[in-house]
Amino acid sequence: MIETAIANSNDQELAQLCALTLTELQGLMAAWMQPKFRAKQILDWCNKGILNPALMKNIPAPLQERLANSLLCEPLTLVRRECSSDGTRKYLFSLNRVRLATKMVEAVFIPEEKRGTVCISSQVGCVLDCPFCHTGTQGFEGNLTGGEIIAQILAIKADLRHDPMDNELHQEVTHIVYMGMGEPLANEKGLHSSLAILMSDDGLKLSRRRITVSTSGLTPQIERLGQLYPVNLAISLHSAINTKRDTLVPINRKHPLQELRQCLDHYPLALQRHITLEYVLLAEVNDQAEDLAALVAFINPEREWINLIQFNPYPSSPFSGTSKENMNRFSQSLISKGIRATVRRSRGDDIMAACGQLKASTEEVI
Repeated sequence: MIETAIANSNDQELAQLCALTLTELQGLMAAWMQPKFRAKQILDWCNKGILNPALMKNIPAPLQERLANSLLCEPLTLVRRECSSDGTRKYLFSLNRVRLATKMVEAVFIPEEKRGTVCISSQVGCVLDCPFCHTGTQGFEGNLTGGEIIAQILAIKADLRHDPMDNELHQEVTHIVYMGMGEPLANEKGLHSSLAILMSDDGLKLSRRRITVSTSGLTPQIERLGQLYPVNLAISLHSAINTKRDTLVPINRKHPLQELRQCLDHYPLALQRHITLEYVLLAEVNDQAEDLAALVAFINPEREWINLIQFNPYPSSPFSGTSKENMNRFSQSLISKGIRATVRRSRGDDIMAACGQLKASTEEVI
């Protein structure tokens, strides 16, 4: 019971308000001798991005104080927000858990004409070490809780409401992608907890069609995700040749392409949905004729499509991106073979918010 956990908690293990379900909040209100309807009032404030009890106007002051003293109501603190010339916003948050105090994570809001996508982080740094990804150079510093993952979304919702963008792009959160810092499936507890809240009728009420989880290919975890939360799936593939992928995506040494292929063939897909294969084209690394042939042989075009991504450089990176001409040739070759292929338009690269560029540390804060 959540009220028992709160009673036995210490400062390091306070329950996080935005991670509680309506049922858990109702149990807490009952334990505190409060009317049952208070739970729904509190949850409604949370869903709007208001996590500070003092700002919950229809909650009596004594209950506001008890919430503030008994729960970690604001698991994140906004440190900095940067705005790109294309409308993308990057947010730097510090964690308020004692164990991870001063650690930083980043999240990104990507506005388009008909949608607003939040790219959220699942870990501080990343447990994997893909050499072309800036996040990997940070190392792994800890898993985020479900509450800390949800809090990124709520903070961005609140920011957009209080400071709308001066353009015609979408200004509401409509889609969520787990493509920020970290490997989501290496943090199953936080991932599953956050997905439950995102998809709950009492939570943020997002359809599974509007949620995408990106993974480097942890096959047992992919299978469990499909059984419990069959959301959209994106695979950081980057090579269909085992020897190359062993270097670019080191988890391939544990879960090689043959195993991944079998896993993807059985992942449950919603009607008219496909798995996304993400492929960063690196000059003279994975953009050659043999790479194209291997990719064509690997993909199941009835279930998958390929998203080609330009390499977004970061300081001291040993890689460079393939030329635009070669990227176009690569995509057209795939299309000519009946494979759906798109080229992702880079967003937010002028503020280091593009794919593969996220990295956060205390050294960044001035």
